Amino acid sequence: MSILEKIFGDFSEKKAWREMENRAKSLPEDYYNAYKAMQKYLWNTGGVMDWQETKFIFNHIIDLLEEAAANGKHVKEVTGNDVSAFCDNLVIDAKSWVDKHRQKLNDAIK
Repeated sequence: MSILEKIFGDFSEKKAWREMENRAKSLPEDYYNAYKAMQKYLWNTGGVMDWQETKFIFNHIIDLLEEAAANGKHVKEVTGNDVSAFCDNLVIDAKSWVDKHRQKLNDAIK
């Protein structure tokens, strides 16, 4: 690992993040706004914490929104009216910050 990677992190992950965000920006405005809202929800609720999970889930959302836009469907036709439940279901198997802290607490007490 180079000194630059130690300071700034893995550049390939940053590149993948930029590519994913650029892909989202190419969505029609309503779909892009929905993507950003779902992204904000997932960040704020601690739904995802691992880069691989994050990349998988956000790319999956973008895939769904691209398909919806191409087929002329509204966002809620894909997500359902309860968008937060849709997001929660996407990360149901992912480890969250709560899981991490639960494990840390359980490991700390002998």
